[in-house]
Amino acid sequence: MRTLIRTMYRLMDKGPFRALSLILALWLAGCVIWQPSRFAARTSDLAIWHGLLLIWAVCTGVIHGTGFSPQQTRWQALFSPLPALLILLAGIFWFYH
Repeated sequence: MRTLIRTMYRLMDKGPFRALSLILALWLAGCVIWQPSRFAARTSDLAIWHGLLLIWAVCTGVIHGTGFSPQQTRWQALFSPLPALLILLAGIFWFYH
């Protein structure tokens, strides 16, 4: 499992993926700031755990996009950029849909 996590993180540790992570994270954060009622649990179709996933994805996107590289495998697993990119894309799609 350790080698899979490290390999996946190493494959995503490229400049274009970092730029994409940062751009998508800032874009989704801007969407949340611009219209927070679309993401609030009581005024939208999203549940609370959706909001937690979006917060995690934005944080992971900023961490990955700014060039921070965690050295330990547990942190690479927690801040894995591939699932974060997918959640960021889904969040942006949901905002404009």
